[in-house]
Amino acid sequence: MILNDKKSQILLIGLKIAQIYHLEENRKLCFKLLQDMKYFSKTSNNMNGLAFSYMYEWLLERISGNKEKSSKAIQEAISILENNIEYDQYISNMCYYSYALELWLEHHDFSSISILKNNIEYFYSNGFYRSLAQSISILSVIYARMQSHESILELSRKIFSSKGILDELPNDIKAILQYFTGLGFMLNMNLSFAESFFEEAYNILKPIYKDSIYFSNFIIVHSYIVTVKALQGNLKQTIRIIEDVEKLLQQEFFLKNLDTNTKRQIHHTLNLNKFYVYSRMQEFDSEEMQDLISKIFIRSKSLYSDFMLLSEFILNANLESAELEELLIIDNFSIARVKHLISFTLLNRREKATTEQQFLETIRILKNRKKTCKTTFIENAFADLLIAQQLFLHENYGGIYPLLRKYENQLHRIEVLELRIFMEAFIQVGAYKNGDPLGPALQYMAIKKCQEYGFSRLENKLLDYLFLQGSEALRISV
Repeated sequence: MILNDKKSQILLIGLKIAQIYHLEENRKLCFKLLQDMKYFSKTSNNMNGLAFSYMYEWLLERISGNKEKSSKAIQEAISILENNIEYDQYISNMCYYSYALELWLEHHDFSSISILKNNIEYFYSNGFYRSLAQSISILSVIYARMQSHESILELSRKIFSSKGILDELPNDIKAILQYFTGLGFMLNMNLSFAESFFEEAYNILKPIYKDSIYFSNFIIVHSYIVTVKALQGNLKQTIRIIEDVEKLLQQEFFLKNLDTNTKRQIHHTLNLNKFYVYSRMQEFDSEEMQDLISKIFIRSKSLYSDFMLLSEFILNANLESAELEELLIIDNFSIARVKHLISFTLLNRREKATTEQQFLETIRILKNRKKTCKTTFIENAFADLLIAQQLFLHENYGGIYPLLRKYENQLHRIEVLELRIFMEAFIQVGAYKNGDPLGPALQYMAIKKCQEYGFSRLENKLLDYLFLQGSEALRISV
């Protein structure tokens, strides 16, 4: 470094902060370095350096949990850049990348897409592969929320197919790219793909996580592996991994360095998985799980929840009507996706409505649910299966098979194992009521699958449906 070269000093300070900020023990030092960075920028009238300083202030305040200060800092960085005559491409792209991240994390603002696309082009052209991988990863998550599956695959191919880029990437960046690609697939319920990417990220990060700024992603990927395994029916394995994660969370390293929001999200995801797994089992009793249910209810109001896990929680946690009504007024992405299920559950609690009135209203709620271009195949399948159950319970058998037969040749797309078994069985319920004599026998095969995978509750439910179809159906199936 050239002595008294303040521009170089500013960049080197920023580089040092980027290398050490992830450890809690370094936070005070980082804030001290930030003040030096601002001082050198102001005394040398370096507006690019000052914008860069505010970008690092955004980062440090954000991981410290100070959202208001963090938001103000990145806004200040962008304001300086917009009024700056001298243009520094690197600093500008770093600041706008951070701004795009803020827009997405805090507001789910899709205008961040165009910013990230510009970042990707710049980082790729100039060989900043670490920043390139992170930009692609965040954009993959955004595309997943938009259900833009081809865009995710295109982004993944861009980097995975380039041996030159992969050779340049440090191991932790390879891992984080695998991690975010897996997250993109998980959000679209492509569970087997998601699991393979998550496990690759886990294998890379395991020996190096304590030396990486991505140590939090190492612990988070555990909770995502739990989710994809649970939904694919690996219940016993899921319980073991949950126990492993809880032990990791008690390690001094994670207790000391994980920020509060990350800890809350990890615990919330694990609790949702616990509920999903326990509620599949014969001995599940919602009354005995009230502590777990209360924690999930509270955290679901502010944290991200997987669609399937949250849906099963809403339907099976036996929440009070007042709690369901409270969730209806919550405005977050996860709750918005299940509001029709909340209304459906709430309606079924009311005793004043007649059976016919209640039936028609439940069907209306499920059929008229809010759907957008982001609504997934799984969401539609889940709602249609609920409608089919209502049709059965109200002896409107003729409507079941016409509703569900569109899934008959698409069962492979339903990677949530229990949902696929239930859908397969109910298609046969509808087929039997439409004259197919093999229906009950095929339903019995679905019951055998429930026994194989430990889905005790679904097994009992399917047996109930088989019994309701009459003694003749039972005789055929047995």
